[in-house]
Amino acid sequence: MELVCEKYQEKVDSEKAVCQRPTEYCKFRSACLLHFLAREKAGEEKKEPEDMGGEGK
Repeated sequence: MELVCEKYQEKVDSEKAVCQRPTEYCKFRSACLLHFLAREKAGEEKKEPEDMGGEGK
């Protein structure tokens, strides 16, 4: 599957999905699949906090 960088209109293969310019400002980053997939691969995906009361079933 091919993904597209919205800022630069560059096509990127989903297997190699990484932002080529991660330090530059990008107004699309919050909705960017490239950025999300790269974070997921790196294991930096934010996890939801666990239920502290033990009753969330």
